[in-house]
Amino acid sequence: MKKTKDIQAFLQTIDFSKFILKRVWHEKAGKKYICIKLFITLVNTIIPLVYSIIPGLIVNELLDGAYSDVLIVYVAILSLSPVLLTFLNNILDSLLYKLRLDLELIFAIQFQKYIMIMDYETIENPDIQIKKDRAQITIDNTIVLIDKYVGFFASIIKIIVIFSIIATLNIGIVALIMILLCINSLLTKKVNQKMHQIGLELSKHDRGLWGIIYMLEQPCYAKEIRLFNLSTLLTGEYGKRMKAKNKLEIRQFKIGRKIGIYGALGNFVQQVLVYSYAISSVLAGKLALGSMTIYIGMISQFSGSIKSLFDGYLNIAKDNYNIQELKDFLNIPCVQYRSGDKTPSFDKDSIIEFRNVSFKYPGSNNYALKDFNLTIRGNEKLCIVGCNGAGKSTFIKLLARLYMVDKGEILLNGTNINEYDYTEYQRLFAPVFQDYVRYYFSLGTNIVLASQFDKDKLDRICQECGLTDLVNKLPKGYDTQVDKFIDEEGFEPSGGEDQRIAIARACYKGGEIYLLDEPTAAIDPMAEYEIYTQFNNMTKNKCAILITHRLSTVQLADKVAVFDNGSVVEYGTHKELYEKGGMYTEMFDKQAQFYRDEKTSES
Repeated sequence: MKKTKDIQAFLQTIDFSKFILKRVWHEKAGKKYICIKLFITLVNTIIPLVYSIIPGLIVNELLDGAYSDVLIVYVAILSLSPVLLTFLNNILDSLLYKLRLDLELIFAIQFQKYIMIMDYETIENPDIQIKKDRAQITIDNTIVLIDKYVGFFASIIKIIVIFSIIATLNIGIVALIMILLCINSLLTKKVNQKMHQIGLELSKHDRGLWGIIYMLEQPCYAKEIRLFNLSTLLTGEYGKRMKAKNKLEIRQFKIGRKIGIYGALGNFVQQVLVYSYAISSVLAGKLALGSMTIYIGMISQFSGSIKSLFDGYLNIAKDNYNIQELKDFLNIPCVQYRSGDKTPSFDKDSIIEFRNVSFKYPGSNNYALKDFNLTIRGNEKLCIVGCNGAGKSTFIKLLARLYMVDKGEILLNGTNINEYDYTEYQRLFAPVFQDYVRYYFSLGTNIVLASQFDKDKLDRICQECGLTDLVNKLPKGYDTQVDKFIDEEGFEPSGGEDQRIAIARACYKGGEIYLLDEPTAAIDPMAEYEIYTQFNNMTKNKCAILITHRLSTVQLADKVAVFDNGSVVEYGTHKELYEKGGMYTEMFDKQAQFYRDEKTSES
């Protein structure tokens, strides 16, 4: 049973090695790197053998009492080869370093592109995030793995060369060395398995620690940390997690020390046996003194090469766990990205339909939307209102294909939206989410989200979104860095400025369907109404879906949908719903009364 597992592990190692080699060989720079690395490694492997053999040959020549041109050749080789090897290494190492950086960049970009096409619900999963972090480690170490494979191959070549030399002395010595190294390798394999399991646990602790460090270092947490006096809570949690991590690292350290002990004991036994045999052979006249030095050096190198071979294999086999994690991560289905190939179109006559849609978030037992039905027309502006948890943001996420429905279907012009090309479908939307973000770029790039842009268009968008005064007062205008995280001369936008930037971003991108998911929460009601009025003018003859808690903006919409408990409970124009006297009327009157009371108290 154990033998079967070892064979399976060996075959798996071969399979995973091919997987990594193919990824590197597929790149032009990868082919060059592997060939040059293999050449220089073989040269550096064979030359030390020359250094071991020639001194013994010189001793034999001197003991024979002969002085010939051969001695001069031996000395010349010993003297010149290190210099030539150094020059060769310097030239090729420089080239390898450049190729290494090129490949690391290629693989990093490929990995990040893959992450960006993963399903939103997948990348949101904390377990997937841990897998991503571990897969990232393997991606970062891809060239290290190639170096291991090359080194392993060089060890095989070196062993073949040495074996052909020492086998003429005594094959039993070779067999004995092999037995000792096999025993040491089996012990090392068990240690590596334990080390990997501890490594998995450390990854979980590292992610938790990163979260705490992020909260301690980021300026956005600084105010609440001080006002809520969170230093004791955060540092206490940090200390608790670090202590747990330290215990694992101490355990890992102790286990790792065992490898060195096993190696030292094996080396001791080997040296005693080899020297005993070599000295006795010289005393018996079976071996010349110079040849003895050659054989002892060869046996020592043979032992080291066999150990390197075993250690290299175990090291490569240890990486099986990491490569398996990378393969598993890369095999996570990108369902949305690969679901359809049709090209969508949208105009004033288009219709989007939610038909009996039900959806619950992964890991939840409660439906966010249940038997949900709604029709959106291409020439209408729809305003969605409702209490928190009513399903408003979920509706937007499903419409934008950030999630897939559990039951029912969403149709665009009679076709299920999953049949459309994912990227082309999402190009229809110009979104502003309530959890909008700022990018660590300049103000202009933050809005345009591209390295080049139409300045006249950008000026017009900023004028319409109320950002012109901000741009004019900034020292570098559009080129001013947003946030001080990268540039201390950058600026920190206020909450209202952040929201205006997010809205300007959507307007610059443009699209057939504008999505505003409560993006103006940090703006006062008058400023919000002004922005929505400007936005309404900017999106004439466009479909727009607005989610808001402030009902003063509702009158800008053609239709209003009232959400409650994952369903549409009321639908119609503002006038129709208000006259109906239902939930919408109650919400509108309560909010109006609140603003009246607030105005009275201020006066």
